[in-house]
Amino acid sequence: MTGDVLIRNARVWPSAYREVIENGSVLIKGGRIERVGEFSARATTVIDADGCLVMPGLIQGHIHLCQTLFRGVAEDLALLPWLRGYIWPMEAAHTPASIRASALLTCAELIRGGTTAFLSIETTRHTDETFRAVDEAGLAAHIGHCLMDGTGGYDPIAVDNREALAYCDVLLDRWGDHPRLRLAVAPRFALSCSEENMRLASAYARDRGLRLHTHSSEQREEVALVKQMTGRYNINYLHDVGLTGPDVGLAHCVHVRPEELDVLRDTGTHVLHCPSANFKLASGIAPIPEYLKAGVNVAIGGDGAPCNNRLDQFIEMREAGLMQKIRLGPDALSARDVVAMATEGGARLLGWEDEMGTLDPGKRANLILVDESGFHTLPSTDPATNVVYSCTAADVVLTMVDGEILYEEDRITTIDEEALREEVRRERVALLKRAGIA
Repeated sequence: MTGDVLIRNARVWPSAYREVIENGSVLIKGGRIERVGEFSARATTVIDADGCLVMPGLIQGHIHLCQTLFRGVAEDLALLPWLRGYIWPMEAAHTPASIRASALLTCAELIRGGTTAFLSIETTRHTDETFRAVDEAGLAAHIGHCLMDGTGGYDPIAVDNREALAYCDVLLDRWGDHPRLRLAVAPRFALSCSEENMRLASAYARDRGLRLHTHSSEQREEVALVKQMTGRYNINYLHDVGLTGPDVGLAHCVHVRPEELDVLRDTGTHVLHCPSANFKLASGIAPIPEYLKAGVNVAIGGDGAPCNNRLDQFIEMREAGLMQKIRLGPDALSARDVVAMATEGGARLLGWEDEMGTLDPGKRANLILVDESGFHTLPSTDPATNVVYSCTAADVVLTMVDGEILYEEDRITTIDEEALREEVRRERVALLKRAGIA
């Protein structure tokens, strides 16, 4: 899209803790927000948003694009058998073509569901193909290259750490100057990387100003094994090897001791909350209100399609709110807090809080239009309550990143959807055959 864009006649919701601007407008110039409020203006492209809520694009804090092709394969399993019996063999069977299909499939689902940016962990090979797919799709992201050595006990997916970091250098050479994409360094978790390699990964990322992304304290069995292997509880161990800090996102953090929460708070480490995955793998309920009260930043993510089946941020928001009501009572976590985690919390995680997460002049035009005219959303009252508990991904009618419309009128503008469906079917069959699962 070229020229200015004016979105008018909308309910504009600039951020989770602000009020809606009725009959509001958003003016976009050069891919950035120029003006927000009640005003009239001329623009090359005018979008009439009658009946829609205009809000910041959703940001997924933890996701695995490489796993979306595995959707529905590994069901009704706990975390470690699920990983070792299915996920790792399928990741080991990936080729550049299957990685591309999986990444594009993920992007299509995210775009249609209002996600505009994300932080991911991919697999140990072919991450360049993920960058290519996300670039084509038009999303913003920190894409994590996975580090996993022989410690994990599954050699087909293991890569020597020196080779893995050398590949990160290649990715930086190719993508380091990209306006929307960044590399993240992602040692998978404490049970699949040696202590030495964890330290090397942390030092490598910090030397280059990259985000670090790993899993922590997802299930009790994992916590016990880390304690047995290292003599420390999970987050204390990660802190010792350099994997805490404002540049670190820790996925899950379901089973955390009080002193570990103190480490998260004191270091500025981000918690990546994945409600559906925690439900589906029977991991438990993360203490999100306690994290927020302590000042820990929390982002929300869909995790991988095999342990969720959907990558729908609206479902994650709904479940994030409901699960805390079961734990602590009906007022445990407000809908506005949930939306803040899915927008501003994700932006802070990515280090892009000055670029996205709210609709403010000067920020990138990363926004979505949510149709509030459906019978399941009427009457539209508090926007947070509506977004978290009434709306669904199907209510998103427009997704925009950097002022470019990626989705409108039930069509993704950057992806050939029919060709992608055929590509996904073909690559899925071939991958399962290579993995010995078909």
